[in-house]
Amino acid sequence: MTAKNSTREFWNSRAESFPRYEAGADTYEGRMLQLARDNGVDFRGKTVLDVGCGSGMYTIRLAQEAATVTAVDISDEMLRILMQDAAAQGLANIRPVLSDWEHFALDERFQIVFASMTPALSDDAAREKLQHYALEQVVFMGFNERKTSDVMAGLYTHYGITPPQFADAPDMRAWLEGRRMPYTALPVDGQWIVPHTRDQLLGACAANLRARGAEPDMAHLAAHIENFRNQNGEYVERTEYSLEMLIWQIS
Repeated sequence: MTAKNSTREFWNSRAESFPRYEAGADTYEGRMLQLARDNGVDFRGKTVLDVGCGSGMYTIRLAQEAATVTAVDISDEMLRILMQDAAAQGLANIRPVLSDWEHFALDERFQIVFASMTPALSDDAAREKLQHYALEQVVFMGFNERKTSDVMAGLYTHYGITPPQFADAPDMRAWLEGRRMPYTALPVDGQWIVPHTRDQLLGACAANLRARGAEPDMAHLAAHIENFRNQNGEYVERTEYSLEMLIWQIS
């Protein structure tokens, strides 16, 4: 199996339990887009490229303001969910593109390029490509530090796995500074609280463990996640995060 196919399989396996679009101005995504607006980003009537769009938590909000949104992701299941939710919102201005970032290729450019929490921007070539596709502005969100979720922490210990580290905001800042490109940095700290069904959380835990070389004991997983069941029967996962929104202009 190629690395690309392995990555696609991982994200496809996560799609069903991945957070989806949620209406309302006071959601996490709503607050983050308002932060961008408050710092000079106007999505209204613009052409937008959403890099690593996932299930469309931001894509749908962007499409409610933008002229068009091109949404690229490696996972066909994520894109299926995105388009299903977009149809439910009556949106017809989203163009899905199934591709990893390395092989993404369109002749056009976009007024705003938007990228949130995507592992696709891990090297300078990927960052240069992000810059290439932007005509006016780039909005990037990345981690300064992401702690393991409370659900996964005990599983990593049980299976002897070193918790994965994903801190891409410092690298993006260093890349911008190395090119003497001015930017606005907006730190955001908080906690994600995500309710799951039992099957969703079981599947997500198993996919995470398999992606790190462990074969999960499903009976052990089932017992473990019962510790996170609330009185409503939801399985609630909490993750602390420290991230930055970086905004820069294209000169």
